[in-house]
Amino acid sequence: MTINAVTVGIPTGYAGWKLLQTKSLKDFKAFSQDASLQRDIAYLKEKLPTKLTAEDLLSDRRLQTIVLTAYGLDGQVGYNGMMKKVLESNVSDSSSFAMLMTDYRFRQIAKDLNYGGISIPAIPAVPSSLSVQVEGVMAGQSFQSASGTFGGIKVSDVDLSGLTKRTDIAAALQAAFRKADKGSEDISVTALGMKLIFTDAKGRGTGTVSFTTDENSTPRAYLLEQTKGSTEIAASGGPKVTDSTTINSIVEKYTQARFESALGESSDTLRHAVYAKRMLPNVTNWYSVIADRNLADVVQTVLGLPSSFSSVDVDTQKEMLEKRMDIADFQDSTKLQKLLDRYVATASTQESAAAAASGAAALIQPISWGGNGFSGEAASALISILYSS
Repeated sequence: MTINAVTVGIPTGYAGWKLLQTKSLKDFKAFSQDASLQRDIAYLKEKLPTKLTAEDLLSDRRLQTIVLTAYGLDGQVGYNGMMKKVLESNVSDSSSFAMLMTDYRFRQIAKDLNYGGISIPAIPAVPSSLSVQVEGVMAGQSFQSASGTFGGIKVSDVDLSGLTKRTDIAAALQAAFRKADKGSEDISVTALGMKLIFTDAKGRGTGTVSFTTDENSTPRAYLLEQTKGSTEIAASGGPKVTDSTTINSIVEKYTQARFESALGESSDTLRHAVYAKRMLPNVTNWYSVIADRNLADVVQTVLGLPSSFSSVDVDTQKEMLEKRMDIADFQDSTKLQKLLDRYVATASTQESAAAAASGAAALIQPISWGGNGFSGEAASALISILYSS
């Protein structure tokens, strides 16, 4: 059974819109437990971490559809040549392909997946070391105990009584440090001639080690030299598809997009309104609105513009929209809420009138969701902006 606004318990029209303001996705259990949704999420989590290049991602049509849908770019599914350029864009380079596109969604997906970002490989740790000279150890002459800190790991009163070989002293100290280091074998202590060499493979720094003897014993130990070393520097940049935070963010976006699609089964108005509430706060230029047919529909309805407005030259559309509304209002939550309330009230009335006129029991078929590929008005908006002189 298709999950829609009715089956998830949301009435259509303005009443449904007001109800949605008090709910979150977790309140709609029938939707969140939908088998097809869960299969897609499982597929995303399994496959995306294995797609280390943009070409790998785009070669998997199902995964491509899920990811692009998450970003509201499902209209671009199959446009592999263009999307490869988008995904391989370095967002820190203002001249890169994605950064030249006025629709922020292209920049956002390029940034989040970061296939085109500069990749810096990991720098391995440089071991730290500490060298101690040990003298006077012999039969009847031994240290009583040792204490100290090395590589940030502390040991106290390590029993050395009766140990007259430096190899045995080294073994006792190594065992103590490794136990204190939660069983890690990164710290080693070896005997080399008259010296004890302490080494930490993780490069966590040096420290001090002190030895105690019986009152009449002659052994002594003193520091010869230390090497500070350095800890590992993790790799940075490059694709973020293996990053759990990135994957979870895409899952959240995809789930929201599917929920909006479910709303559209009964009410295109609710679908557009919820989508606009999510997307408009990120919009900073009118071309992004013009290129996104769904956002354009919301704004044009609120401003009372005719459907023929979308066929006007994009630069003219931009000028007219600028005169009618301050785009900064999208970042003001109070103003945005009023705008969307007005949209739902107006569009719901139009839907009801259309349904009554047709005599149909269901609402009219919605404008194709995600129909913002390189065709029609979207093509006019994007291509003229990108390639005009």
